[in-house]
Amino acid sequence: MTRSAKLSGVVLLSSLALLHGARVSSADEVTAYHVAPLKGVTLAVGAKRAVGYYTNTGNACHLTLTVADPFGDADKAASEPVRINLTVGEGTSARVDALEGALAFACAQGASTMVIQPVQQVAYNALAK
Repeated sequence: MTRSAKLSGVVLLSSLALLHGARVSSADEVTAYHVAPLKGVTLAVGAKRAVGYYTNTGNACHLTLTVADPFGDADKAASEPVRINLTVGEGTSARVDALEGALAFACAQGASTMVIQPVQQVAYNALAK
């Protein structure tokens, strides 16, 4: 994949987050994001960035999520973006893990809203007690 194709993909997916319908809070708040169908959202997952949207067909939330390194550090070699397609049934939830965090996705009844909750992962250390 050429550099211009990668840049075009990042710009396109990032522009989805500017659309009306995604309610996003500051990183200091521990809250959930409530997203309407076909409305983009951009999230931080540890050192990675996730951009996505969902469609509601067949009483399920069909999530498309792209996880990649943040854009902007020209000296650092970026890893390839990863695209995740996930179907979450209405009234159920799913989770996507990254190296330094996770995202929990819950599909509301009738697939009218998807609730996204960032999850901080903390490793358990039995010796710390």
